[in-house]
Amino acid sequence: MPSLPFLLAVALLQLEEPTSRYLGGGIAKGAVIIVTSTMMYVLPTLLAFRRERRKKWTIMAINLLLGWTLVGWVVALLMTYSYEPPPEGAPPDTPRVPGTPRF
Repeated sequence: MPSLPFLLAVALLQLEEPTSRYLGGGIAKGAVIIVTSTMMYVLPTLLAFRRERRKKWTIMAINLLLGWTLVGWVVALLMTYSYEPPPEGAPPDTPRVPGTPRF
């Protein structure tokens, strides 16, 4: 039976060279990561514009200037989903019957 130092020496000799190339995802994977992270970063702004919030420009400024702190991103997201009363003179919301189209 071979000794432990002999087995370790054999195992070390069988390792690949440290100069071997990385054959990972390359540019395509990097592009997907960049696009996905950018979309997540501006998500509160996109939602504010889609929901037509009155303070959408303020939300965008907070998101772009302070979003990197994560606290700013959460504040912008909370502002996007916070309650906003209807404009003056707008008819009150009426309950919608499921299955009927929304106009």
